[in-house]
Amino acid sequence: MKTKILKWGIFFFTAISFIACSEDPVINSTSDEVITQKERPSSGGNLVYSDLGSTYSKTQARTIFAKTLATAISGNREIKEFIYNEAATQYNGDYEVLYVMVKDRNIGGVPFHQLLNDTARNLQYAQEVTPDFFSNEILKADPKLTIFLEERYFNNVQAYDMPVNVGVQPAEIREAQSSGYTAFKEDGSEFVVTDYSQDTVLMGIKENERIELFNVNTFNTTDGRHIAKFLSGPLCNTFLQHIIQLFFTAIINGDQYLIIQVTKLYDIYRCICLGDCGDPDADGDGVPDAEDECPNEAGPASNNGCPEDPEPDCVAPNCHRTTFDKKDEIYKFKFNNCSAYSSTSELFEGKREMRAVVVYSYMDPVTNTVISTDIKKAGSFSKGSLRDANFWGTCQSTKWVTTNWETFNWDYCTHGEQIKIFWYEEDPGQWGTFNLTVKFKLGPVDVNSSLDIPLKNNDDILGESVVQYCDAATGSGTLYNTGSIQFYYRLQP
Repeated sequence: MKTKILKWGIFFFTAISFIACSEDPVINSTSDEVITQKERPSSGGNLVYSDLGSTYSKTQARTIFAKTLATAISGNREIKEFIYNEAATQYNGDYEVLYVMVKDRNIGGVPFHQLLNDTARNLQYAQEVTPDFFSNEILKADPKLTIFLEERYFNNVQAYDMPVNVGVQPAEIREAQSSGYTAFKEDGSEFVVTDYSQDTVLMGIKENERIELFNVNTFNTTDGRHIAKFLSGPLCNTFLQHIIQLFFTAIINGDQYLIIQVTKLYDIYRCICLGDCGDPDADGDGVPDAEDECPNEAGPASNNGCPEDPEPDCVAPNCHRTTFDKKDEIYKFKFNNCSAYSSTSELFEGKREMRAVVVYSYMDPVTNTVISTDIKKAGSFSKGSLRDANFWGTCQSTKWVTTNWETFNWDYCTHGEQIKIFWYEEDPGQWGTFNLTVKFKLGPVDVNSSLDIPLKNNDDILGESVVQYCDAATGSGTLYNTGSIQFYYRLQP
């Protein structure tokens, strides 16, 4: 349960100096700095370029970086140790290293980008590497370039002594479109990797999908979106101004870009703009104010937080939830099969942000209308906890994951005979909503109600299930199936 939302420790700051070159501006700026775009070479394929003006495509930049990194590690094992230590901090929840955050860090007294540049001078490339490639140009080509490591390497101490291969996730294709990926050994030789080896560490070079880079002068991302796109709506104008003021007062002098974890930013947005800031309990009766019909007067959960009515006008059926005065919980879940799991997977993706929304209704005693509300549950789960795998993470079977997500104390005479549980997997993207219809049934009352659930356009919708009040709720509870997700819902033991 959250007690504070505005924990500004989620903002990470780092210095980056992109050099402007040539003419055509691609991002409007309120300062003297204008990012420009150089003429790009023609290509027979559909190469993906950033909006920052580099002549290198994202895949070209990643390929040069991968070969250079693999070769540099062979000559300096401190680089491998440096990457391991940075990835182990899990700054964004995954075992990843965002290059822009570490390029100027010293390894043995020499900046990381300089070690890579010195290595590159001794390698042969089909395309010439500019002198400032690792200090500047690569960040124009692929500003969110990231080194990824699987969780397995942090559970095996022997991995520290294994040789390293560095693989490239192309920007032009997704995992399902390829059976193998270009990788480089420590001697610089190129090969196609199709599986994780037992005696070699595989690092992946990809684009980070969990963060955004904002220009501190324009508040635009590296692909031109303004921060207002992430914090939209008339009720958010004041909050947006506070965010901008924070940037001005907190940014280290000379920094040009600010790194923001998008998932954390959304938590703030959801609190300020949607009013979903956790579950306060003003009267201390154990019933959150959002569910308490008498928030300033203590009462049992069985009466929705209000003092007991001496003459109840409703009699609950004789079943588990009536017998035990306990809260419900989502006990555990799993993907139905590998196909359902793979529909949300990416090769170099680490942890998964799973969401379950418990939607229920109650009768407003004043207006005599049905009101629908929800409880949002969330958790991040690693690949290993969700499925067994080999061959580049290919799913072999899915696993049960215990969550024990507490929901609410289901009172039949308040909440009726059924609730609905909606599942989705969170991904970065723009904001939107999903309309969920709920049937409220209490004796003769049978009404359809609906609730808008905030979603983003890249979120993976995983289905919904109806839970009846008298479904078996002790032990493991009752098993439900959304088509993509199986889960047990029960009374807390």
